[in-house]
Amino acid sequence: MRIRKEHRKLPGGIINHSWTVRLLAAFAFAALAIGAISCAVNKATGERQLNLISESREIELGRDAHQSILASMGVYPDSAVQRYVRELGLAMSARCERPNLPWTFTVVDDPTVNAFALPGGFIYVTRGIMAHMSNEAELCGVLGHEIGHVTAQHSVNQMSKQQLAGLGLGVTTIVKPELQKYSDLLSTGLGLLFLKFGRDDEKQADYLGLRYMSRIERDPREMEDVMTMLDAVTQAHGGGRVPEWLSTHPDPGNRRQLIKDNLDTMTTDFAGYAVNRDGYLNILNKMKYGTDPRQGYFQGSDFYHPDLKFQISFPDGWQTANQVAAVIAGSPDENAIVQVTFAQASSADAAAAQFFGQPGISAANVSAGNINNLHAAWGDFRATTENGVLAGVAYFYDHGGKVYQVLAFGTSSGWQSHEPAGRAAARSFSKLTDQGKLNVEAWKLDIINIGTPTTLQELKERYNSPASLQELALINRIAENASIGRGERIKMIVGKPLP
Repeated sequence: MRIRKEHRKLPGGIINHSWTVRLLAAFAFAALAIGAISCAVNKATGERQLNLISESREIELGRDAHQSILASMGVYPDSAVQRYVRELGLAMSARCERPNLPWTFTVVDDPTVNAFALPGGFIYVTRGIMAHMSNEAELCGVLGHEIGHVTAQHSVNQMSKQQLAGLGLGVTTIVKPELQKYSDLLSTGLGLLFLKFGRDDEKQADYLGLRYMSRIERDPREMEDVMTMLDAVTQAHGGGRVPEWLSTHPDPGNRRQLIKDNLDTMTTDFAGYAVNRDGYLNILNKMKYGTDPRQGYFQGSDFYHPDLKFQISFPDGWQTANQVAAVIAGSPDENAIVQVTFAQASSADAAAAQFFGQPGISAANVSAGNINNLHAAWGDFRATTENGVLAGVAYFYDHGGKVYQVLAFGTSSGWQSHEPAGRAAARSFSKLTDQGKLNVEAWKLDIINIGTPTTLQELKERYNSPASLQELALINRIAENASIGRGERIKMIVGKPLP
């Protein structure tokens, strides 16, 4: 299972799923204790900086959140890709102003165009952003930018200012407080929204990224093209949806021009600095592209999981999402949720007994029997929380040697109007038997060496690519009608369309 905002799928298989990224970067900020106030000079920026958080605490926050990110997003399962990114990241971080942090560089198994950093030196890039970059220097630019956020202590500084102001974290939840408060009991998997960086922070991280690229002799001029790529992705989506990286890294105006201006101030001659397009494309060859349907996918409000061989129909118009450990749908008014997870029990009956027997839960109409040719146990429940009463239904299914828990619940005031749709969804869980849906495969990137001059359209037809011509042009940064010469190398998306 894997959480995505599937109903907001963008061209090119890019998904805007800020639920996941922001959830992942919450790092339990609310538990921070205010330490001694200090204003020290930051070695990376040369600026005096408010810092209420010790370096050891910063590392602790990042390390704790790192585990949540790996559990929620998943690590891309290719050791060669992981090693490649890690070695580049470690080469730059070894030459930054905070080399002794426990620097960690991870490629997460996510199709979005995104990269992000946690305090303490935990850096992430998605396979989605890697697919849209053209060479090693561009990757170094993105890694360097994220390293810059850590060396400049942007998150730590932001947290310190909020503590000093007594304003807390100023974050919100994606559901009503009553539901979020009860998330531990109901395993909703929902969390806090990520604090966004400010425009000045972005400018500073861009500059530091150029510095770190230069220190390992990767051509920093390629960072200009990263901004061009992000702009192109935005334009391809009609300007209405931006790459996830830009949603948490706001654009401080004409970023490409600002990067060019910074480059003009650098005295280094970049001639001979590495770009390494071929080596980078070799790493991309056979990389998964877009959403991996083997881990579950939506068609409208219906969800199918080929590997686990189940399907469920969520209410029409609800916001759906797929995560490593759960599938979730939320009502438009945010008053109700339907959620599918694994139950930690030996059978549906045992799971039901365990759930309905929890302190604080009152159960009614508890039953067991056959639903959609699966043994199931179910019942209604009400739960009292500090913020009010929740009401809902819980269904448990035995299927494929596992026990599935399907909860549909909401606030006491909102559940009545959502109960019919929530209950119908919970009862729709069934075995997936459609062979077409069971046999789906993830799309992949093939790196094509051009022997005879051709066009992108000809290549699309020759390789029977399921991607649009626009998408192929976007990842290759060429015009849809461009001629492709002998000796060039092209990214081709291969695979079969979903049934």
